[in-house]
Amino acid sequence: MRKFSEAFDLRDAANWMVGLSVLIVGVKGIVFRGHELDDGLIYARYIQNLISGNGLVYNTGEYVNGLTSPLFAWLSLAPAWLFGDARHGAMLISVLAAMGTVVIFYRILILFIADRRIAALATLFAAGSGMTYINLGMETSLFTFMVGLCFYLYFKDEFFPLGICVGLAILTRPEAVFLVPAMALNTWAYKRPWPDIRCYVAPAILVLAQFAFNGLYYGALLPSSGVAKISQGAMGHWGYNSFLIGLGERLLNGFGLPRQMQIFGSLAVPVLLLILAAFSLLLVQARQYLLVSVTFLGLYTGFFAGLNIPGQWWYYAIHFTIFSTWVVLGIFWLHRQLKTGRQGFFRNACIGFFVLMLVWQGAINLVLHGNTVREDYRQFGLWIAENTPADASIALAEIGTVGWYSGRRIIDILGLVTSGNAEFVAEGDYHSWLELHPPDYILAREPPRFFERAVTSLQTNRPEDLAEVAGFRFPDYKLYRYLPSGSE
Repeated sequence: MRKFSEAFDLRDAANWMVGLSVLIVGVKGIVFRGHELDDGLIYARYIQNLISGNGLVYNTGEYVNGLTSPLFAWLSLAPAWLFGDARHGAMLISVLAAMGTVVIFYRILILFIADRRIAALATLFAAGSGMTYINLGMETSLFTFMVGLCFYLYFKDEFFPLGICVGLAILTRPEAVFLVPAMALNTWAYKRPWPDIRCYVAPAILVLAQFAFNGLYYGALLPSSGVAKISQGAMGHWGYNSFLIGLGERLLNGFGLPRQMQIFGSLAVPVLLLILAAFSLLLVQARQYLLVSVTFLGLYTGFFAGLNIPGQWWYYAIHFTIFSTWVVLGIFWLHRQLKTGRQGFFRNACIGFFVLMLVWQGAINLVLHGNTVREDYRQFGLWIAENTPADASIALAEIGTVGWYSGRRIIDILGLVTSGNAEFVAEGDYHSWLELHPPDYILAREPPRFFERAVTSLQTNRPEDLAEVAGFRFPDYKLYRYLPSGSE
């Protein structure tokens, strides 16, 4: 095993490439600190309530678990308390995890690649890719880091810390459980040593401890948000095969060029990267990594596709992260096929290409990720905060941004943070929530979407129960005062 001083030799160009990539990720994290995702602000409100003394809840006094990533929430607490703003705490953890992801997947690649400068291409790839930044503020980068750390510890045969990391990865996102069969398959296929039974104790304790907390604190073992998404998928609310369609679209378009640079068409770069990734299959010494990563991604993708869970951007980050390693493995295989005199030119050309990707992706990132994603929702929340009573309740379907900026009690039509509503949605019932949790106001699109059918029903059958709020003047949305008695 190389000594620390050798591994971080400043004379090694690869270390400079890795350091530059980590620095770029960190700087862009600062630049994009105003980037806010609707789901990310759900986590932020839970954390903000806790550091404000109201408990780890979305609505004060309502113990409903909408956190599918408890580890991310726990890690965000300290910086959130320090900054006084949960958004900043979550963003810091997210950016640090993104920087860690860059390093850990580089450390994985040098286990299989002799040329460290080629391995370092993966770090430039990550620093340039928009997928590294589009999900900042959520648990996504923590998940990719934990998956990479588990891969690394597995191939280093560090089984006890591997067990701990698998447990923590599952607490980051439950789908990390697919690491276990993926690594088990490779262990069996290549006759690797099996971990001692004691290595399974730590992850079991970690997961069971979280279950115990969920049961005692929230009264349910599983988060309502996860159950709601699964039940919605089972009902086909978001269509079928949407996750696979989304994966194809994002892999093809995720590395797109600006219009001014599309000399060979918009798919030129994605197709090139796919070809390079395919060459990785010819690299014999990386076969075990390929088996583990392909098996894990296959099970992970099958889970989301099989349950018809909608293809949100953050679900695909692990695909892009692992895909980048396949691309670099393919480049290394091509590098070895070249004559000695041509290898240096080829390697430098690849470095130049990924540096160029930093430039064009950087321009795209600044446009797409520099500000709040749903500025309209932010304005809704601010208007509601200024024009409704402090104790008012607002019912709506997309709750994160409006909930954060309004500070009002939120009734989640889809049931991610409101008890009982997820069960109604699972049965295709979009009306009964109104009787279980009657709100003071309802925010809906105009015309209402399918999950806002209660508004449509009221407009048709009980129009006297709805009063449009005249001062709420925003395109494509209406705010209604709900008056079940038909009067103020």
